[in-house]
Amino acid sequence: MTVIDGFERAERLGLLHATAEDERLDGRIVTVNGTRMVNFGSCGYTGLETHPSLKAAVIEAVQRYGTQFSATRAYVSSPDYPATEAALSELFGRPALVTSSTSMANMAAICTLTTDRDLILIDAQAHRSVQMATMIARGQGSEVQVVPHSNIAALSRKLTEAAGRYRRVWYLADGLYSMFGDFAPIDGLNRLVAEHPDLWLLLDDAHSVSWTGTHGRGHVLEHLSRSALDRTVVTASLNKSFGAAGGAIAFPDQAMRDQVFSYGWPMIFSGPVQPPMLAAIRASAELHLSGEIIGRQTRLRDAIRFFNTEAARRGLPLVFENETPIRYVAAGDTASAINLAERLQKAGFLVNCASYPAVPPKRSGIRVALTLHQRKEDIIGLVESIAESLPRALADEDISSAELVRGFHREFAGREVTLREVGAW
Repeated sequence: MTVIDGFERAERLGLLHATAEDERLDGRIVTVNGTRMVNFGSCGYTGLETHPSLKAAVIEAVQRYGTQFSATRAYVSSPDYPATEAALSELFGRPALVTSSTSMANMAAICTLTTDRDLILIDAQAHRSVQMATMIARGQGSEVQVVPHSNIAALSRKLTEAAGRYRRVWYLADGLYSMFGDFAPIDGLNRLVAEHPDLWLLLDDAHSVSWTGTHGRGHVLEHLSRSALDRTVVTASLNKSFGAAGGAIAFPDQAMRDQVFSYGWPMIFSGPVQPPMLAAIRASAELHLSGEIIGRQTRLRDAIRFFNTEAARRGLPLVFENETPIRYVAAGDTASAINLAERLQKAGFLVNCASYPAVPPKRSGIRVALTLHQRKEDIIGLVESIAESLPRALADEDISSAELVRGFHREFAGREVTLREVGAW
C-alpha cells in the first residue's frame, strides 16, 4: 500500500480528516459518520476542557473583550497577557512566554536562539514542528545533524567531536514522544550537560504538561537537574492536557525570554492567542497552582496502570509499558493499522491510526490516548476489542508475529507467545 493509498483509505473510513457530528461534546463520546464511539483519540488527558472554571472564564472574557484582539504582540498585547504569563511563570518556576501554538513556540525559540556559530543535534523522532524550525535554522547558518532516537551514547560521541568548535551545541528532542509514548532519557541528559559546558537543551514537552509534575509543569521541568535547567529551554502545549489553547516557552532567565519576545518572528508576524482562550489559559494555570490538579494526576495514573494491567493480561503488544497516557499498540504496516482502527470503530472506539510519515513504515499501529473522561468499563471494552481484532487485522494483511517484531527492532517481552494465545496465528 502506497502512502497516498493509505491516506485515501483512512479518509474514506473516517480515520483521517473526520468531523465530529455531535451537537454537544462531553469529552467521552464522539460521533463520526453516524457512529457513536468512546473517544480514545483526545490529548485532553486531564479532562480540563469541560471544567466549569475554564468555561466561565471564557464566557466572562467574551463579555469583557469580545471575540478577538486583532494585533500582533509586537505592537500591543491584549489586557490579560501580563497576568496569564505571570501565572504560567509561577507554574513553570521560570520566565514564560505565551505563543499562538506549540509549533510557533518551537519556531520562535529555535530560530531566534540559534546562530551560524551553533551546532544543532536533533533527535530522529523529534516532533515535526521541531524539525521544520531546524530547517529554517539551517538556512540561517546553523549546522544540523540528526542523532539516533534517545541514543545517549551516540549523542555523547557527537558532543565529544564538537567540543570547542561551536558557540553552543543544541540538543533538540521531545520530553514525551507523541506516538510511542516514551520519555526523553533525562538521566543521560543530566550527565551530558554536566560533562559538556557548551551543551544546551531545547525540549518540546507538549504531551506531558499538566498531567505530570509539580503544579503540572511536566516531565522535563520536574526531572532535569537544577544545573541542566540553567541551560534548557522548554516548549509546552496549552492546547492538550491544559484544556485551553496556544503554546508556551519556559526559559532559564528573563533575558532569553525577552530576546525571543522581541525578535522571534512568530511573535512579530503571527497573531496572538485571543482573549477568550487567553482567559482559559489563566483559569487553568490558577487551577494547577491551587493544587486541584493533584487529584486529577492521581486518577489518571490509576487509569494508566489499569490499562497496562489489562493490556498485559490480554497480551497486547505495547511498544512501551511505562506510565504515560499515550499507549501505542504495534500493528505492523499501514494496511494492518487501518484494518485494526476500522474494526475498533465498528466496536465503538475511536483511536488514532498511526502510519508513515508520522512513524516509520513498518512501525504502524494505533495510538490510544487515556483521559479522565473515560470509564473503567470503556478501558476494559477497548482492550478486549483490540485483543480480538488485532489477530484478524494482521491475518487479513498477511503479517506474521515475526514480521511485527522485526518492524519495531525489538522484542515485546515475550509477546510472540502471548499473541499466539489470543489466536493471532
